[in-house]
Amino acid sequence: MLNPAREVVTELEEAGVDEVSVSLNGQNEEAYNKVCRPVFAHAYEGVLEFIWKAKESLDMEITAVRIPEIDVSDIERQASQLGVRFRPREYVPCFY
Repeated sequence: MLNPAREVVTELEEAGVDEVSVSLNGQNEEAYNKVCRPVFAHAYEGVLEFIWKAKESLDMEITAVRIPEIDVSDIERQASQLGVRFRPREYVPCFY
């Protein structure tokens, strides 16, 4: 979304990247916007589009932090439907 004219997946491949982990901290656009507060409109759809494109040539993993605001099991289901791995992450509170 930051560079719409660039072929980011191709550039990652050419740079030697073979695995990508994407944090999807929201099971839908509303939850994603609440938790992540993205600066780009339709960021949730952009993340899903990137995952869809990248999974064809890169080893993809979706992660999500276990917090009350999101349904981690729904995100795990979405990862399964997309055909990519899923890894839940535990919330670590800020120490300062």
